[in-house]
Amino acid sequence: MRKLILFGGDLASGKSYYSNIIGNKFNILVINKDNLKEILGDDFIAKNRTENKLLSKVSFNLECYLLKKNHNVILLESNFKDYEMDVINEIIKEYDYKVLSFVFKGDNKVLHQRFLKRLNENRHYVHKSQDFTNIDDFINTLDDLRKVKYPGIVVNIDSSDFKYQENSEYFKIIEKFLNE
Repeated sequence: MRKLILFGGDLASGKSYYSNIIGNKFNILVINKDNLKEILGDDFIAKNRTENKLLSKVSFNLECYLLKKNHNVILLESNFKDYEMDVINEIIKEYDYKVLSFVFKGDNKVLHQRFLKRLNENRHYVHKSQDFTNIDDFINTLDDLRKVKYPGIVVNIDSSDFKYQENSEYFKIIEKFLNE
């Protein structure tokens, strides 16, 4: 049986970084929407928010394409939208994936500050198209992301700080899932 580990949830919660830790530790293929978006953005420069959304859509389509290929275990990471999860659920059903979902949620103010700090860092331009300097806009986006229903075994992670990245219990959950 194919196995899928989903990492989703809040913006600025450390999903990408942690997915790479897990991928390296367990030798799992990690498909990260942000990485795909950066690769595409290097050649197809998005000049505005609309074009950046198109890059996101194409990156998601690439994730789905790779998900349909014959891999035993895949870790798929993104801040999934409802309509994207609908597509993923169809693929899960069609390709008979067993699923473990990690959902990252943190304190709104902490995540907002982290997001703003990242804007000042040397981040790829594709991550800077949405203006979340207003905390209310940021929280509204988090509220939408938090409505997404994740399939399979769901593990909620408090990402208000990064202590979870050293929590061996999450490694044990993944190890158990991989060995079932």
